[in-house]
Amino acid sequence: MSSNNYKTEEHGKRPWGHWKVDEVGDGFVKKTIIVNIGGCLSLQSHKHRSEQWKIVEGIAEVTINDKVSQFSVGAVIDIPIKAIHRLKNAGDSVLIVKETQLGDILDENDIIRYEDIYNRNKKIFIADMDGTLTPARLPMTNEFAEFFEKFIEKNIFFVVSGSDLKKVKEQLPQNIIDKIAGLYCSMGNEFYLKDKLIYRNEFVPETSLIKKLEYYRKNTKYSGELFENYIEKRQGMVNFSVLGRNCPQEARIAYKKWDDLHKERQQIAAELSEMYPDYDISVGGNISIDIVPHGFGKEQVATKLRETYKNEKIVFFGDRTEKGGNDYSLAQELLKLGNAQVVAVNSPDDTLKFLKENADYE
Repeated sequence: MSSNNYKTEEHGKRPWGHWKVDEVGDGFVKKTIIVNIGGCLSLQSHKHRSEQWKIVEGIAEVTINDKVSQFSVGAVIDIPIKAIHRLKNAGDSVLIVKETQLGDILDENDIIRYEDIYNRNKKIFIADMDGTLTPARLPMTNEFAEFFEKFIEKNIFFVVSGSDLKKVKEQLPQNIIDKIAGLYCSMGNEFYLKDKLIYRNEFVPETSLIKKLEYYRKNTKYSGELFENYIEKRQGMVNFSVLGRNCPQEARIAYKKWDDLHKERQQIAAELSEMYPDYDISVGGNISIDIVPHGFGKEQVATKLRETYKNEKIVFFGDRTEKGGNDYSLAQELLKLGNAQVVAVNSPDDTLKFLKENADYE
């Protein structure tokens, strides 16, 4: 079964220039690649695709395995699947290349880098908390914490959560908070280094929105017991839960099971999105909905990380990366900015397994 994760008009900036998708079809992608003067793509290979390059403008230096050649306008170069290759601008003007990718799996993350003048092999890690590093609204397990402490001592790792600092501290051990590179709370609207607040965004929701949330609470079709703290005004956002955040764990499990069947949260989020187009509204965790003004969602974290880490690869772990989930905007913004990998997980066990199998921390 083929998989094509590109979209027409999709584009990405790179330290060497930029690219844009011209056409997408079954088993192929056509791109325009523009390489700045002096620009050089990484020495790389692909597991799932072959490529063909046609030189439209400029002079290209092309490496294929052990052979290095120069090509001018009109040349067509075939790159076999798994061949180690590189493209470099060898002229004194912009290099423009039309690229055609062919394969059963076409994905921007299908890159193995061997050499890179922009140091993009270095990785920056970032992860959601609930459902990714910890069970929902529960502390990090001892097994995870033991491994994770060793990992963050040797790697740059950020955590981003929809919760405020108080709730984060109920789930993450203090030694973990002290050793991570930084903590983004309330969807990135607060940033902490250890326990020191670095910045925060301000937001006051309008009265009509709060009244609408009260309406949903009053008219829910869920027949189980409801609890307090159902509208929680956090820094830069509102978190809404029909069930109420003061619920015990068994009630949380029961509501999620009911909501998985009846899709109450999805329906509420869809209705609110139509009524309040200036907000980003997403389903979060097991029982809640996150409401933020445009630009106040988790996607802001991607921009801030890229301002600091311009060329390093960013790896993001999240359990709600699907469209409508509260990790979706961050995942998409990272991919848009480039040199990023999104790891969709279903539980902290998935995250732990991935880190152990793919990251050297010894």
